[in-house]
Amino acid sequence: MGVQQALQNALTNPAFLLVWVVLVAISLGVLVRDLWKYNPELKSLMKFVWGFTVLYSGPFGVAGYWYSGRTQIDRDSLWRKGFRSVSHCYSGCGTG
Repeated sequence: MGVQQALQNALTNPAFLLVWVVLVAISLGVLVRDLWKYNPELKSLMKFVWGFTVLYSGPFGVAGYWYSGRTQIDRDSLWRKGFRSVSHCYSGCGTG
């Protein structure tokens, strides 16, 4: 069995999909709580962007939000700006 077939079998396994759905739900809950409690000044478009990013990429999206999307970040590096831009584009593609 090739790598592609093994990956396809793993990603279509119902147990894997269930675990992923649970991780996405938890990640979305963490994001919503943070946006509601600690980041209410973030514009509604960016809240949508981060919600969509987390919906598609689960815990990886939350990690990206934590790294680059929170307004409490003291310093804004080129990497943070780039990651935020990619997330914005990612959500636009997903919406389309």
